[in-house]
Amino acid sequence: MVSGVAILSVWYLLCGPTLGWGDVGHRTVAYLAEYYLTEQGTKFLNNLLPQNKQFDISDAATWADEIKRKHPETKPWHYVDVKDDPLRNTCNISSLPQDCKSTKGCIISAIEDMTVQVNDDSFNQTEAIMFLLHFFGDLHMPLHVEGYEEGGNKVMVCFDGHKDNLHSIWDTDMPHKINGIKHRLKHNDEKVASLKWAKHLVQKNIHRPTTAVECADVTNPQTCVKQWAEETNRLNCAVVFKKGLPYLNGEDLAGEYYDDAAPVIAEQIFKAGVRLATWINALAEKSRAKTALVVQGDRMRDL
Repeated sequence: MVSGVAILSVWYLLCGPTLGWGDVGHRTVAYLAEYYLTEQGTKFLNNLLPQNKQFDISDAATWADEIKRKHPETKPWHYVDVKDDPLRNTCNISSLPQDCKSTKGCIISAIEDMTVQVNDDSFNQTEAIMFLLHFFGDLHMPLHVEGYEEGGNKVMVCFDGHKDNLHSIWDTDMPHKINGIKHRLKHNDEKVASLKWAKHLVQKNIHRPTTAVECADVTNPQTCVKQWAEETNRLNCAVVFKKGLPYLNGEDLAGEYYDDAAPVIAEQIFKAGVRLATWINALAEKSRAKTALVVQGDRMRDL
């Protein structure tokens, strides 16, 4: 089992700089989740998150990226290097990669571990829930569930006239373009843009069945997490690498490629938010049931 990192100081947790890229996506997933939390889920989450007016759920969702430099042992928890061949239209997770089974861990094992830890007071439950808030976003980003060229980090491309790697384009540039963001935003502006995107996605999907139809087996997390990872991985064949390396290396991806990718990105962000909310609601119910059993046991002893 992957162990939690040592708790950071309160100052670093609440006042530390935001370093991670792709923050708009992660913040949007968190704000989306808020829309679909039950009253019990909201209370459960609020009891675990730091109590600070300047620190909201979206800050908690970016925290895991902020600590990677200080705690590099957590880096492998953000992805899984699936050994497939998306250039030959072969995308699948036939079995858990070896990294998931080692002490190193991967995003699948990390979500499983943090799901266990969040309801166990022998662990740092605040860290566990903040890792979950972040990992649900990562799990729905196709190149976080792909081993080819280190999840696209070694594939250099052009986007809107500048060069970058394919992973960064999916993580940051395309979400920014979807939201009309032309420059990296400051902290508060980033929150405003993310909240606006979340509200738009909620409204767009207002008549769509959401949490009731999502997997929520928190007692056996791998059942749901592997299913979602397989779904995300298939997008590498269907969308990310569909046009092949010559196209990726030769075309500006802000055109036709972006047009195909943008709705997929929006859908993945929406799914991540809904599934995160479903997960938190299920964890809250598990916590409530556990507390009820303890209270019942205490009453029986008092008889």
